[in-house]
Amino acid sequence: MQLAYLRETRRGKPAAALRRSNGEYLDIASAIEKWVKASGGESSVSFNNPSPLDFALVALETVTALRLATSELEDSAFTDCLYPSASALIAPIPRPNRILAIGRNYGAHAMELGNAVPEEPIVFMKPGSCVIGPGDSIVIPDGVGRVDFEAELAVVIGKGGKDISEENALSHVTAYTIFNDVTARDKQRAAQEKKHPWFLAKSLDTFGPLGPFLVTVDEIADPHNLQITLKVNGETKQDGSTEGMNFRIPYLIAYLSRWFKLEPGDIIATGTPAGVGPIVPGDFLEIEITGLGKLTNDIIAGT
Repeated sequence: MQLAYLRETRRGKPAAALRRSNGEYLDIASAIEKWVKASGGESSVSFNNPSPLDFALVALETVTALRLATSELEDSAFTDCLYPSASALIAPIPRPNRILAIGRNYGAHAMELGNAVPEEPIVFMKPGSCVIGPGDSIVIPDGVGRVDFEAELAVVIGKGGKDISEENALSHVTAYTIFNDVTARDKQRAAQEKKHPWFLAKSLDTFGPLGPFLVTVDEIADPHNLQITLKVNGETKQDGSTEGMNFRIPYLIAYLSRWFKLEPGDIIATGTPAGVGPIVPGDFLEIEITGLGKLTNDIIAGT
């Protein structure tokens, strides 16, 4: 399932939506509610404005109802649950609790910045407040210096746990999405020279574009065989494969959970392939990952 968050709906508030094969969006809660009432059945889904993450976390419980609802869309009762393909979206997880990011997880990227390939994962965090959605603007504050794009595959944890084994790690994943680990590169380098953390350079407002969808695991046969491309103003800058990860997703989940408990809704940003570079106000970014859609954002100047 491709789950999105509609910015505006007829109910006057955002709504989780299922993206259909024709590009239209189905307001999930409204459709299931109508289907349940029509069939006289019951649903475990809460209709208190659930998010895409809510549905991703219970995907196995709701998938049958979702498919039944979508199969009955010929019935005019469902027409007011549909929205056009051009509908505006917000980030599918607007304020994640934790973004656990992995640095230098592609050897070529590590080397292009003059760094050694790490022998163990480099872990840092970005705050949920940096997240923006598809179509939103990345704001570069005045005086921040060079800012770079970094296209990444993001893993959404669905089942938490501590000391998760590599063998069982992927069973803890509920969805995948696209993430742009926007980085204030000059500030990062200055911090490295002082042996300070990277947190500030990674955490400016709008420096975490996410989306456009949460794609549930049943749609992705192999997360280590996905093509990642990033274009700036139509010119391809990054073109790599998740096959190039130094530390694969099961290892990362096991490694992180060795030190602290993972929680449902945690996001693991798995690193970026080679080709990172600067962005400036006026630029337009497009990131595509196989099966996950396209994340687009423009760049504007801030104060």
